[in-house]
Amino acid sequence: MTTQTHSGGAVSRFFRLQPVTAWLITANLAVYAATVAQSRSLLANHSAALFQATALYPPVVAARDEWWRLMTSAFQHFGPMHLLLNMYMLWILGLGVERSIGHARFLALYLVSALGGSAAVMFYGQNALTAGASGAIFGLMGAYAIVAMSMRVDVKGIGILLILNIGVSFLVPGVSLAAHLGGLLVGALGALVLVALPRRLPRRVGRGGREAVSWLGYLVLVAIVAAAAWYAADTMSPGFVLRG
Repeated sequence: MTTQTHSGGAVSRFFRLQPVTAWLITANLAVYAATVAQSRSLLANHSAALFQATALYPPVVAARDEWWRLMTSAFQHFGPMHLLLNMYMLWILGLGVERSIGHARFLALYLVSALGGSAAVMFYGQNALTAGASGAIFGLMGAYAIVAMSMRVDVKGIGILLILNIGVSFLVPGVSLAAHLGGLLVGALGALVLVALPRRLPRRVGRGGREAVSWLGYLVLVAIVAAAAWYAADTMSPGFVLRG
């Protein structure tokens, strides 16, 4: 009874202090459970209709205007290990970032990083079925580095983590390097406009002015990334064959 109470308290505290991280993990787990139920397979969940309808396959986005895949693919995973590794990284980064920059900014960085990873895949992974939260997670790592530097905190730890993960992206077959690097770049840019830039503005701008400038910069970044994905789709080679 004591163990159950302690576990319940820890979960409740996690949802209270890092609600965005907690609900993102919950959403990813729920989507995975749905694909497992549909496919009746823990390992081959990618055969589920839900997975096939929401994972990122650039020729389908270009030919059928299924733009939702740019975001929904970040909530799909190939098997339990892919899911658990990404959720572990999300949990670690959420503990380090969400409370320091605020819930809204954390969610905004996660989403634009996911979009950035998908936009990069539209350019450089055009004939591959891609899924996973790793683009968003790399974006959070990039954001973490920017936030740490803006607060003049030691960045050695996150630097080593980034180097290790980028190295894995190059060395492990089947990993989407484009999604990882695209998410990393966009997440870092997102942190610059949402966190670092407001700190550089003169005091006379005021808190409201800082908020307005930071969110306006964020919206401009979203528009640029979305436009890049659209451009990639518009210029895609007609030689790609749509999967059935």
